[in-house]
Amino acid sequence: MCGVRLFVAVLPPPEAVDHLREAIDGLHVVRAGVLEPPERWHLTLVFLGEVSEPVFGRLAAAAGDARSGPLALAGAGRFGERVLWAGVAGDVGALAHNAEVLRRHLGVEAEPRPYQPHLTLARPRARITRDELREDVDRLRTYRGPTWAADRYHLMSSTTGAQGVRYESLDSWVVHQA
Repeated sequence: MCGVRLFVAVLPPPEAVDHLREAIDGLHVVRAGVLEPPERWHLTLVFLGEVSEPVFGRLAAAAGDARSGPLALAGAGRFGERVLWAGVAGDVGALAHNAEVLRRHLGVEAEPRPYQPHLTLARPRARITRDELREDVDRLRTYRGPTWAADRYHLMSSTTGAQGVRYESLDSWVVHQA
């Protein structure tokens, strides 16, 4: 796995993805064509970066200690003027706890910011105005999707090529419901 960028993620089920797709129809980011493809939508738990040693065994052990309750995609926000994201409601505390468990098992340093689960919808850069991005956030602020169980964590690879970024699930583990 040398040189592969890896991360651990929760993938929302198709019904949650479809519901969100309907809710974002007509947003400025959709009209501008800067929406992340829905097949890449995920909630990152831990970013591992480039990994030069096997992590599968340690991930399986860490995932065995994970617990999760019901989740829903809900609300929205932005990171500066660069990223539009959908938020997460439900057992968010379990996600934060599990992210910390994974970091400890894998020896990954904690992020300097508190864990904020989110699903990146778009990286508009200069393709829409600051006001349009804020309007998109306002429109999604009260969004609430269907509830679902985050019952599986995925070890994902991220590769960048001529066709852009591609994510692939390399392995997955069942997460026990709390």
